Amino acid sequence: MSNWTATHPYKDKDWNQTCDYCGCVFRMENQLQDGHNESEEYYCPECGKEFKIRACITPQVTLISKRTDGKTDSYNNN
Repeated sequence: MSNWTATHPYKDKDWNQTCDYCGCVFRMENQLQDGHNESEEYYCPECGKEFKIRACITPQVTLISKRTDGKTDSYNNN
């Protein structure tokens, strides 16, 4: 007998997030799957700052509004 949730991932709550380094706003889409969730990284689309969440695959990130700090550096270069 197969486990339906093991073969059919489902979406968790998607949300808009503001990067605390550069101020850009992006949408983070997360998927969960019973028994397969681990720590996954996702990155700010403007400055590259790393964030982590528990998920079954790397979350999808979509830029909503550009950075507001007036800089062009990446998070890893400071």
